[in-house]
Amino acid sequence: MRSIELTDNNIEQQKAETFDRKNVSALFPIASKNIAELCRDNEGLLIFPHSIDTSDDKIGESSIINIQNTDDPEKVRIVTGNIMGFIGVDGVQLKIKSRFDTGRNDYLLHYMLQRVFSFNLFDLNHNNEQEDVFDFLMFMFPYFLKSAMRQGIYREYQNFIHNDSNLKGTIDVGRHIARNIPFTGNIAYSTREYSYDNNMTELIRHTIEFLKTKKYGQTVLNVDRETMENVATIIEHTSQYDNGKRDSIISKNLRSKIHPYYTDYRPLQSLCIQILRMEEMKYGESNDEIYGILFDGAWLWEEYVNTVLLEYNLGFRHPENKQGKGCIYLFEDKTGKRYPDFYKEGEIVLDAKYKRLGSYVNVSEVNRDDIHQAIAYMTALHVGKGGFIAPLEQKQTSVPTSVLKISTSTLSIYGIEISKEASSFADFCKKMHENEATFINSLSIQQKGVSI
Repeated sequence: MRSIELTDNNIEQQKAETFDRKNVSALFPIASKNIAELCRDNEGLLIFPHSIDTSDDKIGESSIINIQNTDDPEKVRIVTGNIMGFIGVDGVQLKIKSRFDTGRNDYLLHYMLQRVFSFNLFDLNHNNEQEDVFDFLMFMFPYFLKSAMRQGIYREYQNFIHNDSNLKGTIDVGRHIARNIPFTGNIAYSTREYSYDNNMTELIRHTIEFLKTKKYGQTVLNVDRETMENVATIIEHTSQYDNGKRDSIISKNLRSKIHPYYTDYRPLQSLCIQILRMEEMKYGESNDEIYGILFDGAWLWEEYVNTVLLEYNLGFRHPENKQGKGCIYLFEDKTGKRYPDFYKEGEIVLDAKYKRLGSYVNVSEVNRDDIHQAIAYMTALHVGKGGFIAPLEQKQTSVPTSVLKISTSTLSIYGIEISKEASSFADFCKKMHENEATFINSLSIQQKGVSI
């Protein structure tokens, strides 16, 4: 198994990420291919956010990697975009870490995932990529189980075979003759009923039972009260569970369609299949399948920032494009629907940017489209303060702030410093919490002129 480690958005690293053509030939089929197409063709490839078709960043139209020729015909350069995570294909393991993480352990990706998916473990395996990706799959299970179960327990029509005296369906003549002649009072018949015990809930049950056997499994299944209640509900409604039917259940879920009402069961279904097939797939060793788990960096950074703002209970609204919640309008007739990342009515609007803004002295250095977008949000919300929240590669001594022309409105660059030196993942988490408090304090000072 060959391992390759890259950083996201490596286009500026002209001398790095160059490889022998023959050593990375397995990656050629996925190079320049759009992510939406790859996900459609490969059930074992997970991408978050799962709703890539409705993502503002149009990540479904982008590619995971591109391969460029070099002056040496025997060497190629692998160029990455805004995608982080793990992917395996034909004996090659590709790991894409955050460009803001200067260490070799990819602590930042681990940390953001812990915050966003609400798990808290300090002894993750940072040396074995296959265990790495399996840990991530496990830890995300409660998050997606909660999302799905909030839509109700999945139900669908199931066919049941009976042979008793309580006829209430369609008589099966052939089976009746074979089993009930001479007549003993029973009738062979079948029914089609709306049932909680179906291929989907059975898949979830198999995943639960599988997790119970793993190192962190019990911790994952007991992470909080809601997860424990969801697990108990699934177990209660899957009386037909049979451990020996795991492969059959997986196969049926590969072919099944999700009812349009139960939209949040689709990502859970994909996750369960990945978890259950992890041991057999060996991180993409199969020549005809691609496996992995990938994250859009912009989405992950925004969701991470949201967890920080929520922790300090600052009252920011975080609009949800997918659910159509929290939108604002650019025009008086309620047209021009937009979704700012974060805002407070009458006070401030903030835009999370997974970009290198920390070295900028003036806000005018920020991408013009980003500035125009922030000003449009400020105008529509009638607020006098706006800003960007970015990862910082060094401590921010002051918050760059510029006053808009013929106005008292201001635009600022805020940030959360990414810890460079940590003796362990637990130490990294501790330092990140300290850096988050510094960010909140600078935001509070700029916003209200007081320190918290």
